[in-house]
Amino acid sequence: MLRHSPVEILPQEAFLFTRISAPFLGRTIHTLSGPEELKAVLADDPDAWRKSPLIQRILRPILGNAILTAHGDWWKIQRKAMQPGFVRLRIQALIPDMSASAEAAADSLLQADGPVDVTPALNHAALSVIEAALFTRPDNFDRAKIRAAIESVFEETGRTRFSDLLPLPESAPRILGPKALNARKILRDAVAAEIARRRGGETRDDLLQLLLEAQAEDGRFLSDIDVRDNVLSLVIAGHETTAIAIGWALYILARRPDWQDRVRDEVMSIAGDHPLEAHHLPQLVFARQIIHETLRLYPPAPLIGRQAIRNTQICEREVKKGDVALLAFYALHRHHRYWPEPDVFDPERFSLDNRPSDPWQFKPFGGGPRACIGSGFALTEAVIILSSLVRRCRFSVPDGYEPYPVMTVTLRPEGGLPLNVEKR
Repeated sequence: MLRHSPVEILPQEAFLFTRISAPFLGRTIHTLSGPEELKAVLADDPDAWRKSPLIQRILRPILGNAILTAHGDWWKIQRKAMQPGFVRLRIQALIPDMSASAEAAADSLLQADGPVDVTPALNHAALSVIEAALFTRPDNFDRAKIRAAIESVFEETGRTRFSDLLPLPESAPRILGPKALNARKILRDAVAAEIARRRGGETRDDLLQLLLEAQAEDGRFLSDIDVRDNVLSLVIAGHETTAIAIGWALYILARRPDWQDRVRDEVMSIAGDHPLEAHHLPQLVFARQIIHETLRLYPPAPLIGRQAIRNTQICEREVKKGDVALLAFYALHRHHRYWPEPDVFDPERFSLDNRPSDPWQFKPFGGGPRACIGSGFALTEAVIILSSLVRRCRFSVPDGYEPYPVMTVTLRPEGGLPLNVEKR
């Protein structure tokens, strides 16, 4: 089990059974780890559930009432405004940026003498891609400063406090410390400056422009604060999860040189030394299997909470208003009922003949109407960057090193991810 991490609360029974219910401070906590149980909350009756008060208290001081924290009609308006930014053609148009960011990451990693923590280079690459999607060409966007601010936010939000165990209402926000407040100001100021340039008459074909021009059915436009908070949601959530997934995949490939060579042979046979382009993507089959199996064992959001706002059911069992559901994707993906040898990394699980027939058995990006809006973007980016890095670099694990996964906001290796990197 994971230590220093909220995932510690998952009992071993969650990997054997699909629902565990127990009383806690006057309500019932339902730990769910089966496909049908997760579907019951996320898709069968999603309007009966809200994100847990704790999640709201943690995120709203940073992200306001944006897509990750909003509910009801206001969430639908924001989701509809963002959706055109994640259609396939827009994602494919960003593949050159993904390839370029991978090349820059390889250049950085190959400068190291000895083991190097691959996390900063991957974060830098993923942040540059989300910048291109949001801003096309961000002006005066200090990537190192932005990344440091994001890390401060994660450090603040991921630290478990005693008050987190109390049933406080979502209207009682978590108080941010001075470091997190400064980080929030840096992030807000950077995005606000981009918005001001657009309001001054400059237009570009990117996601920020879509948000500025989006109009709800009642004629309303998003305010600058609404746009800012949604952009921040995408900047913070949209690069961290992808970078971490690529890091875990590189670690696995560093452990298995045969799989690493297979990924390289695949990309070389498709593109040679040329940059990867959109038409190459369907042919990167084994790289995609590696990413999928990585997301199974290391889901970006391993555990999320929902609270019932009215009486409802989970698989025909009654649930009362106020009850809490812990959606344990980490346990679902390692469940002994659904996966043979569930803790073993096996990319053949996601070959064409073997992939799960039940779509709710594998949910690295959540499910139902509130599933991650950028899942297709993230998968494409992960496959392109992983393939590009392995083509240029050979990765191996330093002697005696073994990463320990811990959950802050995402499931990341504790203390970074040092690997040996050599030029091929």
